[in-house]
Amino acid sequence: MAVKLVKPINYKNIKKITDADFEKQLKFLGVNTNFAVALSGGPDSLALLYLAKNFAKKNNLKFIAVSIDHRLREDSFIEIKWIKKLMKKDKVSFVSKKVVKKISSSNTLSTARKYRYELLTDVCRKNKFKYLLTAHHLDDEIETFLMRLIRGSGIKGLSSLKPVSKYKGGKISIVRPLLKYSKKCLIKYLAKMKQPYIYDNTNQDMKYDRSRIRAIAENLINEGLDKKRILEVIQNLKKADEAITVSVNNYLKKCISLGRNNTLKFNNKKFKKAPVEIQYRIINKLCRLVGNKNKVPRSKSLQNLIEKINAGDVKSHTLNGCIFMVKSDEILISKEKRGSLLSGQNFKVILKNKNWPKLIEHY
Repeated sequence: MAVKLVKPINYKNIKKITDADFEKQLKFLGVNTNFAVALSGGPDSLALLYLAKNFAKKNNLKFIAVSIDHRLREDSFIEIKWIKKLMKKDKVSFVSKKVVKKISSSNTLSTARKYRYELLTDVCRKNKFKYLLTAHHLDDEIETFLMRLIRGSGIKGLSSLKPVSKYKGGKISIVRPLLKYSKKCLIKYLAKMKQPYIYDNTNQDMKYDRSRIRAIAENLINEGLDKKRILEVIQNLKKADEAITVSVNNYLKKCISLGRNNTLKFNNKKFKKAPVEIQYRIINKLCRLVGNKNKVPRSKSLQNLIEKINAGDVKSHTLNGCIFMVKSDEILISKEKRGSLLSGQNFKVILKNKNWPKLIEHY
């Protein structure tokens, strides 16, 4: 069984990304130390790999390429062998990991993604790398927007992918430096190098949501809703999301304080005066801050709690590992189990910082 490779197309009328473009983007995103690169062997991640290699060499940084074998296809281990051989030829530090947990058949790609990031970030932690670079590009951003639109996401979800995000509220940053560039642009970069890439037939398999969304995107383009228009919508939503985030941080700064036994106190009267979207984000953030930072509360559960608080119809409510004690003038939030994620001393230090909401904005 051999790896199915594709010869990259040197697309005409498509501007090729340059090493200078990439370096400028990484420095803008704050990457100034050693990092890891997620590598699947496809055109996107291979283009990222070689761009990152040149960046690391010029800036005297160390990096490692990391491949994950999800074991979803019979030939996946052969693909890993091909990648390993290529990295050895190009003198790139390389490590591969296997997903050993069972991947749910009902939500294959989502589960695979979860386990993939667990393994990728574990490699980062062991190597003391702060940054993990992924090859998400412009087409991915559009597909993500359409998927979330179909699912009825709010402004935050529809603003799509962020150039930098914290993994599970931790110290490792997921960096997406290629969001401004199309897939064809990346393939053209490989064409100049004459570097073939692995063909992934699941990209055409219509049993996966993203494959169907990709087909929808092409149909929308044929109907006149081109990528440029969709990107304009995404950028407008990102601006709106940024404005809401600033407002949420202002509310937190004015309305939150530390109570007894590591309990957080929130001004209920001011909470009720806030717009619903602000309320939604405040409760979401507090749930992840005090309770389970690795779990996002479900929208319906958040909405249910907020409606009860606004109606004055709740005294005690449990959500996401948190206990909400609601009084007329304040809301007390504590962890459901003993041993809160917040120690009183640490949180007091945070509260003394004028920009403390920014310290927890990744929650």
